[in-house]
Amino acid sequence: MTIETESAKNTLARTAENLIRVRGLRTEVFPSDIFDEHAWNMMLRLFVAQANDHAMSESELFTATGTPPGVGQRWLAHLVADGQIEPHADGGTIALTPSALERMEGFLRDASATHQTDGPT
Repeated sequence: MTIETESAKNTLARTAENLIRVRGLRTEVFPSDIFDEHAWNMMLRLFVAQANDHAMSESELFTATGTPPGVGQRWLAHLVADGQIEPHADGGTIALTPSALERMEGFLRDASATHQTDGPT
């Protein structure tokens, strides 16, 4: 990660986790098939995992995002082709590319500033 301090890394990871929670709340209120965004869910989960120095396998990622394996593998292929995740062996560990990680950090900084909070008070 390119984040300079551990505190900044933790803040961005909390912001990503809060986005995941908010998306979960949305799913409870609205039908999930209206808002399926498997690729974005996977990228958020991978960011949190990498921020916590945790390597995720395909199966862990699919479980964490509630993505069926066939659908997940198709999205992973798109994400690799688009340069968002590192190429990986089927079933192997998955990580965001340095470029995607840097852009995600920028997005999360902007999202955190927009919300003016990194979680419930």
